[in-house]
Amino acid sequence: MSSPATATPELSPLRLSSVSADFDARLSERLRWSDATDLAVQSSVTEILTAVEARGDAAVLEYTRRFDGLAVSDMSELEMTPAQLRAAYESLPHEQRRALEQAAARIRAFHQAQLQALGRGFSYRDEDGTLLGQKVTPLDRVGIYVPGGKAAYPSSVLMNAIPAQVAGVGEIIMVVPTPRGERNPLVLAAAHLAGVTRAFAIGGAQAVGALAYGTAAVPQVDKITGPGNAYVAAAKRHVFGRVGIDMIAGPSEILVLADASTPADWVAMDLFSQAEHDELAQSIVLCPDAAFLDAVEDAMNRLLIDLPRADIIAKSINGRGALIQTRSMEEACVISNRIAPEHLEVSSAQPHRWEPLLRHAGAIFLGAYTSEALGDYSAGPNHVLPTSGTARFSSPLGVYDFQKRSSLIEVSARGAQTLGQIASILARGEGLHAHARAAELRLEALAQAESPLGKPLPDGATARVERLLRQDVQGLHGYAVQPSAGMVKVDTMENPFRLPEALRAELGARLGEAPLNRYPAEPVEALRAALERHAQMPEGCALMLGNGSDELIGLLTLALDRPGNCILAPLPGFVMYELSARFQGVPFVGVPTTKDFELDGPAMLAAVRAHQPALVWLAYPNNPTANLWDAEVIEAIIEAAPGLVVMDEAYQPFASRDSMPSMRRHEHVMVMRTMSKFGLAGARIGYLMGHRAIVAQIEKLRPPFNISVLNAEAGLFALAHEAEYQRQAQCIRKERDRLSQALQALPDVRAYPSEANMILVRVPQAAQVFAGMKARGVLIKNVSGLHPLLAECLRITVGTPEENVQTLAALAAALQELRP
Repeated sequence: MSSPATATPELSPLRLSSVSADFDARLSERLRWSDATDLAVQSSVTEILTAVEARGDAAVLEYTRRFDGLAVSDMSELEMTPAQLRAAYESLPHEQRRALEQAAARIRAFHQAQLQALGRGFSYRDEDGTLLGQKVTPLDRVGIYVPGGKAAYPSSVLMNAIPAQVAGVGEIIMVVPTPRGERNPLVLAAAHLAGVTRAFAIGGAQAVGALAYGTAAVPQVDKITGPGNAYVAAAKRHVFGRVGIDMIAGPSEILVLADASTPADWVAMDLFSQAEHDELAQSIVLCPDAAFLDAVEDAMNRLLIDLPRADIIAKSINGRGALIQTRSMEEACVISNRIAPEHLEVSSAQPHRWEPLLRHAGAIFLGAYTSEALGDYSAGPNHVLPTSGTARFSSPLGVYDFQKRSSLIEVSARGAQTLGQIASILARGEGLHAHARAAELRLEALAQAESPLGKPLPDGATARVERLLRQDVQGLHGYAVQPSAGMVKVDTMENPFRLPEALRAELGARLGEAPLNRYPAEPVEALRAALERHAQMPEGCALMLGNGSDELIGLLTLALDRPGNCILAPLPGFVMYELSARFQGVPFVGVPTTKDFELDGPAMLAAVRAHQPALVWLAYPNNPTANLWDAEVIEAIIEAAPGLVVMDEAYQPFASRDSMPSMRRHEHVMVMRTMSKFGLAGARIGYLMGHRAIVAQIEKLRPPFNISVLNAEAGLFALAHEAEYQRQAQCIRKERDRLSQALQALPDVRAYPSEANMILVRVPQAAQVFAGMKARGVLIKNVSGLHPLLAECLRITVGTPEENVQTLAALAAALQELRP
């Protein structure tokens, strides 16, 4: 027999019936909870916050010593560096690390879907051309409070930091109390995974004050989120207005809406999962079946004995829990809406029958297998939820809590005439005559047929364009092709060599026989098969054709356009990776290379872990930097990537290595190539290779007959005369090496190593050098505006020997002009 010290506490949950005359009063009494702050707590919090605001770090250190027992003398001892967070992550047992990664990935996927659904701005133009809309921008800096007194809560780190990161918040500052200096590695590892920028081992009201007011060590934030004890809640309430806050959280709650189809033990343990938080937590069951409520009560008394926090659970169940018999499931839904619980489990064989009747809840868990505990840790939706009935007007923490919205208003000339008259009348009615005159002045100016800027009013077609087309499209510049007639054209990485005259004649005859009256089915299939042989396609892999690589990039992006997916690539890189993602609405993550354009391995791996991209682009060699990246770093990225890794080998004919071995080893690696550098830039033939099952799905999106019969025949001809094109490629490689040596010999020029048919150079005043060379009849590419790492950089395509001589002379002359 158990001794009194270890005896299992008795449970006596309140039993209510909705048919009782006093039901409403008794239910209201059971639900009653006041968030009024104890006067002693409020007085202490006010003292702490006043001290932090006045004395900054000194006050934070004083209260940390007093409350957390940490004998520290400098704030640097309380800041946890990114390296320490990463070390904690790497020190975790494999099982814990994998669970943390999986939870983070699911939470991130949910909030990325939320961003796409709710976090986007919009704009439209009405009939008179007036633009109206909303601009959504992330907060600059937020603070997240992570509880750390009685237990550690890595899940709170993920739930607060990940939506902030997905929203695009610039800096995420974490504070977490570490009593007696005990730093939980799971919490630190979660901070590393979730993208926390800086972390401090401080807690309580002093941590809230440091975030709200800013100190020498702790940056001031724009908003504070995360739960805490009564002192933290009081501090958040106190600083609200100086900064934003998420909510004032009350005790945890669960309400189970049961139709008696779920095992009673399951329901009992779900009630305990909230009751074990603290004595004020609330656990309620609504069910029309009295026998099932009896079974749940029996199960609760049976199961309690095995739980370490039995005393807390018993006090919670006895003090605030209830088993309520209702007339029907419909009435149970009505009562649930009245309670507006934090967590609502619809433990029913037909959960979707009842879900439409449920209007007020922080989170709704549908079906017997959907325990609330899964929502706390791993399902994906946020577990920071409104409590104490505030779900009637509040929402779970989400991406939208880390964004703000600005209205966009651009009144057209025509719109000002209509809106001005309305504004004038209403303003004069309110006695605000300056308002009225501000509108009327524009009415007077707009009586003419032109806008205040002197531009004609939009005609019908222009107005329709402005109203109907996407705003980001209207704001773009079209792809510009520079006029090159009569110039040395070394700006677009083309093969400078034409075929010998005899082969040109042979090709012309072949194209003359092409059946232009037929869709190009058979020639295209023949080209696909020929390219598979040319590439020595591994077993189990397949190849699809695209109208150039650009089309393939677009098709891959389209195939991966689903909530939660994102695309990642090093920068600077090929601009179409980002543009294609942007236009498809898929989040794009760019990871800067090193200053010498090498892959930043740690940054790439951190980004892969943090964002779990559906696609990683690796150009090999890279465009516009022309270099091959470290094979070991690429292999590490491939092994870490959860989605596809596409090796873009547009310049493979000029490189010393390729990626086919990686595709043979890894089924999620794909290789993309083009025949443009093979000497067929005018034919626009790209091809994508990968595991047959993946290619088959992407192939479904390929437009029918996207390769013309002329292009297919040209491609087949080129493969049949592969030796000639290999000879040209060898010539280009030799010319590249000679050109590179000559460029390095020029003063003020840095030529970067190249494994492509282009060379990246850095020069002083790149724009002037570009213009000087153009004036001398040589057209190159100015890439200095594409990325900060490319500042003052130009890209030179390798030409014929004669063209390369002219290029060098023009560059030397343009540089000479810069010298005094």
